[in-house]
Amino acid sequence: MKATTIDTVLLAAALAAGTAGAGPERVYVATEASKGIYFAALDGDEGGLSPPLLAAELAAPGFLAIHPNQRFMYATTQMPGGKGGVAALRINDDGTLTSINAQASGGRTPCHVSVDRDGHCLMVANYSGGSVAIMKIMEDGSLAAATVHHHKGSGDDPGRQAGPHPHSITPNPDSTFAYAVDLGIDKVMIYHLDPAEARLTPAGFADVPGGAMGPRHMAWSADGHHAYVLSELKAMMTLFRTGEEPGQLAHEATLGVLPEGTDPSDLYGSEIRIHPNGQFIYAAMRDTTRTGRDTITLFTSATHPEGCHRVATVSAEVRLPRHFTIDPSGKWMLVGGQRSRDVAIFSIDPTVGSLTFTGRKVPFEGGPIGIEFLGDAP
Repeated sequence: MKATTIDTVLLAAALAAGTAGAGPERVYVATEASKGIYFAALDGDEGGLSPPLLAAELAAPGFLAIHPNQRFMYATTQMPGGKGGVAALRINDDGTLTSINAQASGGRTPCHVSVDRDGHCLMVANYSGGSVAIMKIMEDGSLAAATVHHHKGSGDDPGRQAGPHPHSITPNPDSTFAYAVDLGIDKVMIYHLDPAEARLTPAGFADVPGGAMGPRHMAWSADGHHAYVLSELKAMMTLFRTGEEPGQLAHEATLGVLPEGTDPSDLYGSEIRIHPNGQFIYAAMRDTTRTGRDTITLFTSATHPEGCHRVATVSAEVRLPRHFTIDPSGKWMLVGGQRSRDVAIFSIDPTVGSLTFTGRKVPFEGGPIGIEFLGDAP
């Protein structure tokens, strides 16, 4: 799936032509067991996705984050010798990516990266390393060496929770605090965040209660008053509100992700996203038994007139939806199939949040495991 010169020129021209209106939107896809990161153009009017082209070769790319200035991208990767790392890449006008530098992530199996609101620093969660780290972002987009914080503790599942396993680290909307969701200890570890100095200072934690074992990813409301945490080991979503003390979280509700009566065996949560209008939440569940029960669930948000509750669950139309994302217009959802090695395209009704499969799937070499639009918030 190597890009030819004429393919690259045509795709670049289409993306450039679409910048003035609702035309093509550039999307990047990290794929496992392949050459690296690919890019494609989404038709903002019709929802079609162009054949993917190789943007950059990178060893074991995973989660992606885009700098607020839209000039740099960051990706989890594997360093020489098998060490976990984060790669800094320059985003070129033609869609390709150019390597800037890479830094060790400070632990094994980096699985999530995020950037603060103003692009001063990058944070990374090291799943197997039991740690999170922060790196200063330099003016040229390069990364400085990491400062590492190790978690301690365990959970009730001896197979998955014998020790800490941070699965994501996410700043709140104003980037005053960062929240490390730790699958291994059933906690959200809270850090005071100083972006300019690239400093994390421990500031307590919030338990993930209600049997919602193995918390994985977090999504914040735009106003910073509510946070939603999807669990991997139990089919549950936890709703938090900001507490009385700065940075703290108070448990508000625990909601089931699957329809009542669904057997949750072998189903594991993956990604959670908020619609750009703030009224709807989406959560993905993966079926590891090859029986095709992979799903996306729609919730109304805490700020919706009806409050936060599960609305509907639909087929993800791919196998193992490890990651999905919503385009900046809020009209389209792209769902990556890690096992089926494709991306399914859904249309979104922004008035009610409902998903409709367009019937379109685009194959991706290696299996998509990270998807970001150029224009996504970090």
